[in-house]
Amino acid sequence: MTEPASSARPVAVAIRYLAIIAGGACLLLTAVCFAIACQIFIQTGVFAQSYAMVGSISGVLGILALKLASVWK
Repeated sequence: MTEPASSARPVAVAIRYLAIIAGGACLLLTAVCFAIACQIFIQTGVFAQSYAMVGSISGVLGILALKLASVWK
C-alpha cells in the first residue's frame, strides 16, 4: 500500500510553485499600476485613485501569496 503522505507531496510542491508565480504576478501588477498612477499624476496633476487602489490590493495579495509559499511545506 502507498502512504497518503507520499501522494500529497507533489501537490504541496505544485501549490508552493503556483503561490510563488501568483505572488510575483501580483507584485508585478502592483508596480505597473503605481507606474501608471504616477504617470497620470505627472501629466495631468490628478491623482488616479483607481490605479492606486488596484495596486495596493494587488500588493497585499502578492505578499500574502509569497508568505504562503514560504510557509507551505
